Amino acid sequence: MLVTFTSSESGTMLMFAEVARPFLKAMGKDCRARGVITQAEMPAAIAAIERHLKTLSTSKSAPRTEGKEEEDDPDKPRVSAAQRAWPLLDMLSRSLKSKKESHIIWEASTDFFKEEEQEISGRPSGLPV
Repeated sequence: MLVTFTSSESGTMLMFAEVARPFLKAMGKDCRARGVITQAEMPAAIAAIERHLKTLSTSKSAPRTEGKEEEDDPDKPRVSAAQRAWPLLDMLSRSLKSKKESHIIWEASTDFFKEEEQEISGRPSGLPV
């Protein structure tokens, strides 16, 4: 599922829900189908994402399990959490610097806070078994 972030200062940005979820949670936001980050919340949001990224970079990598062979492929490009967060941090920074009141709005087709249920079942939540 895609999440669309929109700001009058920097346009529109798309993220997959599983990528957006940890950043929104770090900011203290619910992963609902719609939400807003006000200009007043932006300094704390930027700091929260940066703390989250620092936590990820200082934590030791988890032990490898048998089902992770595809991650061991040296030809497969790796995208770090910091690289994934950069467009959102840029959007937050530009909106914060705006002289007019600016907000960031996000929209998705449905709520996306139930990551555990989706990962366990392998299909989106709410679908019949």
